[in-house]
Amino acid sequence: MTGIFVIRFRFLLGLIAAIGLGSRTDAHAQTPRGGEIRFPAFASVEEQGSQSDLWVLDVYFKPMRMIPVELTDPKTGEKKPEFVWYIVYRAFHHKLDTKAKENPPVNTLDRPVAPQQFIPEAVLMVTDNDRNQVYSDQVIPEALAAINKREKGNYKSSVSVVGPIPEQSTPGAPGEVALEGVFMWRGINPDANRYTVYLTGFSNSIRQLNGPDGTPIRQAKTIMQKYWRRGDRFDQREAEIVLDGDTQWIYR
Repeated sequence: MTGIFVIRFRFLLGLIAAIGLGSRTDAHAQTPRGGEIRFPAFASVEEQGSQSDLWVLDVYFKPMRMIPVELTDPKTGEKKPEFVWYIVYRAFHHKLDTKAKENPPVNTLDRPVAPQQFIPEAVLMVTDNDRNQVYSDQVIPEALAAINKREKGNYKSSVSVVGPIPEQSTPGAPGEVALEGVFMWRGINPDANRYTVYLTGFSNSIRQLNGPDGTPIRQAKTIMQKYWRRGDRFDQREAEIVLDGDTQWIYR
């Protein structure tokens, strides 16, 4: 009897360990990769109640970084070293936590587009008081190759990542599809120390307002991130670029 009891006890321990291991594996699949910050999808009851085809992506992004790259001058064909600033991200189409109103939503702004498309765009603005500079995300093939090598990934540019929104999935589910991309900027003013980044395309939520003259104004749901850099043009290091406050969903 004692031998049978020991065998059954060991079997139960093994079963418990296996279940525990499975739980840890699933949890690991939902946790950010090294250095990533999760910015969860969110939509208010009002947002869900006003748009029947609403989607908002769950985003994991790494802090803004810079990388020195030998870039080709399109005019002269010569190569010269230049700092490229970038943000890599992964986006997932997960189920929203909030609940819509009981009445079916009516989208009076646009008819649903099938299939919905992921078209990311990014703008970096210098926000120092004495400057007003705007930088749009660019496709820089030489930098993209260097970034993927450094980040050990296969991140796509804002052009090559464009495509249909994946089917809605459960976080960590087998076969879950991630949209993996990178925003890149060049020529950032090295004397500036405060920046704001606006990222669009991670939700199709829009709202319509009346302008001062009564003209309708459309705004898109946008991710806003503020940064500041502790340094100067003579010793540029990415460790000096830090988030300034919390990342936010806004309309812009």
